[in-house]
Amino acid sequence: MEYGLVVVWWVAYVVLGLFGLPVAARLCSSLPGRGAGFSLGLSFAVFGLVGFWVGHLALGWVAVIAGLVGLAVCAMASVRGGVEVDRRAAAEALVVFTLVYLVVIAVRGVDPGITPDGEKFLDFGLVMSLYRAPTLPPEDMWFSGKAVIYYYGGHLLTSMLSRLLDVHPWYGFNLSMAGLYGALAAGIYELAGAISVGRRLDRATDALGRETVSKLGTTRALAGVTAVFFAVGAANLATAVRLVVRRLPSGLRGPAAGALASSHSQFAVEAVLAPIASNYYFKSAGRIMADLYNPFPLFAIVRGDLRPYAVSTPFLVVVVGLCYAYYRTPETHRRRRRLLLFGAIPVVVGFIVTVNTWGLAVAGGVVWLTLTFAPARLRSLLPAGSAVDLSPHIERATTTRASAALARLVGALVTAGVVGVLGIVAALPFVFGPLSSGPSTAVTTVAAGARSPLGSLLLIHGAFLAVFVAYYVARVRERWQTPAAVAVLLWFVAVVVLVPAALAPLALFGVLLATGWYFVATDRTGFEGVLVVAGLGLVLLAEVVYIKEGGGTRFNTVVKTYMPAWVLWASAVGVILPRLVRGRRRWSWSRRQVLAGALAGVLVLSTAAFGGVALTSHFANSPVEEPTLDGMAAAENNVPGQVAGIEWLDDRPGRPTIVSAASPYLYRWSAAPAASLTGLPTVIGLPHEIQFRNRTAYFNRAYAVNTIYLGTDEQRAALLDQYGVEYIYVGPTERERYGDFASFDELRGVRVAYQEDTVTIYAVDQSRLAT
Repeated sequence: MEYGLVVVWWVAYVVLGLFGLPVAARLCSSLPGRGAGFSLGLSFAVFGLVGFWVGHLALGWVAVIAGLVGLAVCAMASVRGGVEVDRRAAAEALVVFTLVYLVVIAVRGVDPGITPDGEKFLDFGLVMSLYRAPTLPPEDMWFSGKAVIYYYGGHLLTSMLSRLLDVHPWYGFNLSMAGLYGALAAGIYELAGAISVGRRLDRATDALGRETVSKLGTTRALAGVTAVFFAVGAANLATAVRLVVRRLPSGLRGPAAGALASSHSQFAVEAVLAPIASNYYFKSAGRIMADLYNPFPLFAIVRGDLRPYAVSTPFLVVVVGLCYAYYRTPETHRRRRRLLLFGAIPVVVGFIVTVNTWGLAVAGGVVWLTLTFAPARLRSLLPAGSAVDLSPHIERATTTRASAALARLVGALVTAGVVGVLGIVAALPFVFGPLSSGPSTAVTTVAAGARSPLGSLLLIHGAFLAVFVAYYVARVRERWQTPAAVAVLLWFVAVVVLVPAALAPLALFGVLLATGWYFVATDRTGFEGVLVVAGLGLVLLAEVVYIKEGGGTRFNTVVKTYMPAWVLWASAVGVILPRLVRGRRRWSWSRRQVLAGALAGVLVLSTAAFGGVALTSHFANSPVEEPTLDGMAAAENNVPGQVAGIEWLDDRPGRPTIVSAASPYLYRWSAAPAASLTGLPTVIGLPHEIQFRNRTAYFNRAYAVNTIYLGTDEQRAALLDQYGVEYIYVGPTERERYGDFASFDELRGVRVAYQEDTVTIYAVDQSRLAT
């Protein structure tokens, strides 16, 4: 293990977080903890966004230094304005970050490889393309001569961190992954902790004094730790249910196995009952529904993902934290609320647009819900004169409670739209670049028969739903006593069970969404209720409409809604679950608290089952002899004859264009390893380009590559000149596909530049090519 790199990167993250600490304290002065846990996420956003803008003029060290200067300016401006940092909260956030950072380092250290599995070739290829690029946008490593058509903000951040610390991205890939998940954990700890004591802190300060305020630190820590566990340590129920089914009495085992198999696309009855071996197939937990993928952070950590939908989660948590700061800021503090809403949030949203464009809609939805339910009136955001002038019209239009609520809803939507537009402006070069260059996609409705099976949804979301149902029942019981709560629960179950199977998902999430909305609107739940409603809305949305891309399936829509829903719900559960167990009488252990404690114990054990089994298998089946963070370690085992040649290409300066065999496969080592592991652009790479561009463009280039390897000297020379090829890669894939034709020894202007093992690399002198 490269322990020196682990320490150096940890120190760098701490320093970046210290720069963000006064910024977070200034923006989140209305929160307990003053936003300390958001500091690293804020620093990443400012550092990355400034580097993104400057990178269109000059990338490399220029963008890195500009990012640091921008971060320093923000920190100094916050300090000059006067800030008070909560040192205890900062220390807690540092501890949480460090623990998760080290855990991810340990997990990646035993399986550090950058492999074709799980899109790591795509992600690392983008990192290397950005690391090599002189300016933005980077050249596509799988479609030479054209710019990347993909969201690359997270990959840009990884390349900038690698440049800053002078570490090759082969190592930076895993180290940045650990930092991003650590930032996610620190942010969720901060968010859940702040929500858990927000209202109680206000009451304690006014009525009970400082002694009570100090006791709330335990409540805050418990909420934060619970949220972090459910965010990065928990999983869905599939693994736990499978373990339980295998231990049922023989009379129940068969029917239970059949029920699980019918809800889990990866298992037949025999597979459910089979022992979970030491080489546990952890991917089954992410593939519960047929042809769909249900991600969660721990799955991404085990697999080693730097996927945009995972990388964007730390920044989503920062946006939610800033929304909560707005939610708690008094109406009279207009300047601070405007700064949050029209300044800080758009900056983070702008960076999210470059990291994962889908996150724009998610962040916009959270902003909309916050503005809808925040205590401060929307019109107070307007200049004082405008607010007075508009008041008579607003009062006439909102004579009833329903009309007032509708007006608030519409006003919040318009305001959230303004925030979204400002976020788009913050990422304008990306919008006019990669986002506008890609193929258009349509929004289509989900057919009744295509909706998710109810059993599958319960396996995926059941742990969270159990907490929310218990919370809602508790709220009903507090107002109308036990019989009414039981009646409401039975009514809810009846609604879900009695509707047609195709509508069951809509009934399940629709009723919960309506209930949650009511409780937030009537102030029976606080900001944790906003998070619950936001997550329910995301999951429900994927059952109604989807973006028709990636083969026209719901795959991308489910992925891009389930991951943020998980993060939002984990934050809410951190607040709700300890509150249910603690009760109103503070650990008096009433019957209700005993039931809540039992629920908490079952949920922790069941959601931890995946981590226990998957990580045990992960460490037991390490493909490396000694822990390392070298992403090329897997290549040594899978394509040993090509590693030296790939490293030789990687040492070439600049971005020389290469040509290698087009790959019809996505997840094999034959999938353009030379381009994917170096970032050097090849004429055509993986079939991803069909989705990024179109089928005609992909197959035209694939045909051209075939001609380069199989054509006449005249055809070869013309195509090498047309695409500006400087190196021709001939490895095992090229020899297998083209045989003896994969030789250029007789072609004028082409010479052998490298030859070893199974790889020959030809250098092309464009000025001497045969014509």
